[in-house]
Amino acid sequence: MSTRTILEVNMQNITYNFENLKQKLHKNYTEGKTTEEVAIVEERFTHTLGVVETAEKLARMYGADVEKARVAALLHDCAKFYKYNDFVNKYGIKIDEEILQYPKIIHSFIGAYIAKLEYGINDEDILNAIKYHTVAKPEMTLLEEVIYIADQIEPNRGDYINEIRNIIDSAISLHENNQILKVGKKSLDIALIEILRAKIRRVKERDEHVYFLTEKAYEWYIKKAL
Repeated sequence: MSTRTILEVNMQNITYNFENLKQKLHKNYTEGKTTEEVAIVEERFTHTLGVVETAEKLARMYGADVEKARVAALLHDCAKFYKYNDFVNKYGIKIDEEILQYPKIIHSFIGAYIAKLEYGINDEDILNAIKYHTVAKPEMTLLEEVIYIADQIEPNRGDYINEIRNIIDSAISLHENNQILKVGKKSLDIALIEILRAKIRRVKERDEHVYFLTEKAYEWYIKKAL
């Protein structure tokens, strides 16, 4: 049995068994689903594993906590199939009304609660990385940046993000081939800016509103790059 298989992740005096978390997530995704629904959730689970793989690479390359990155990546979509009303009825927790105007981001905000309440995650770095993985925010932590980018560029994503993926892939290649000892953070910042730019453009093309934190994040990282 590999070390990775039995690895227990120690953070803030709390131990998380990664394989147990993965099995529990998969069970929660598939339990009680129809055959058609299982096909959909299995596709989402494949995406999740792609995010884990990508986040681990980015964490090693840029110096983020690798095990926190793996756990955050694994659980970033843990609330993807949660209905908001079911969440409220079960836990009595409500999120900001403004967030509810953006259906595609709700799962990330309630996901931070689900990760804590159902998966036992108490590490604030991990919870915040889950919370902001759909919208970003100004001055993200390195872990938050890693998860945000990994979610966008993992190998199972569509082609629209290929140009951004190539920025990171080139840096990863240099790192893995020992052509550079430590990758500068510039490529990470460039990827963040381009992802945010692409997401804002796609939202506006659909005549939808951009969540305010996403716009603020884009403005902040543009200023940082100057």
